Amino acid sequence: MKKSYIWSLPTRVFHWLFVLFILLAFISAEEDFWLDYHAIIGYAVLILLFYRVIWGFFGPKYSLFKDFPIGIQNAKDFLSNIFEKQEKYIGHNPLASYVMFSMFIICFLVIISGILAYGIQEGKGIVSFLNSSFFKEMELFEELHELLSTLFIVLIVAHIFGVFMEWFLHSPNETLNSIFTGFKKTKNDESVKLNIYQKVFSFIMLLFFIGFLLFNVYKPNNILIASKYEEINYESKNELFVNECASCHTLYSSKFIAC
Repeated sequence: MKKSYIWSLPTRVFHWLFVLFILLAFISAEEDFWLDYHAIIGYAVLILLFYRVIWGFFGPKYSLFKDFPIGIQNAKDFLSNIFEKQEKYIGHNPLASYVMFSMFIICFLVIISGILAYGIQEGKGIVSFLNSSFFKEMELFEELHELLSTLFIVLIVAHIFGVFMEWFLHSPNETLNSIFTGFKKTKNDESVKLNIYQKVFSFIMLLFFIGFLLFNVYKPNNILIASKYEEINYESKNELFVNECASCHTLYSSKFIAC
């Protein structure tokens, strides 16, 4: 058995950044207080997804989409020989390929539906102009966002299950370890090498990703999460109320309450 370098460093960095930010996206979705952070995380995932799509056409072997062995016959052959010790597929197997493609598509739809829900119902972000008297009452995109998110969780579970099944059935190949190290044991040396263009592209995208995060730290109220509504300073607009009544009544009192 040879030790082959199957998953390049950029591929592994993408994978773990994707895992981290998907986890952060689900955590930040739990509280309304974190909604703006949730939106930024969603845009970060979109950048990662953009990188992976380009990488699927431009990256090294085994990361390329054309190397994904999709097709009914491939899936049938894989299932009929799944218990064989010698693994036929060095990169993704047919079932994993279908799951990966589905994850990319559903993830993109989750983000788009989230952007629409954020703009239509919250009046925030790049589509906040859709927050009109008609659209803002719609819950369609929020419900679609939640439905697609649930489907995405199902695909994540299927992916994790597949990884552990691969580890259980073909543990000598060190498939599970390859997610961390990049190396996998194969019959022949199947190592990949990155060319200068792939290295430069990956480095530029990493800098862009980090720059995006820093931009949101230093300018938190940017166009991606800015509200279409201007913040109202009720204290300055209701100075008399603040001075005379606020000690007993809430600042946002009803117009029917008199001092």
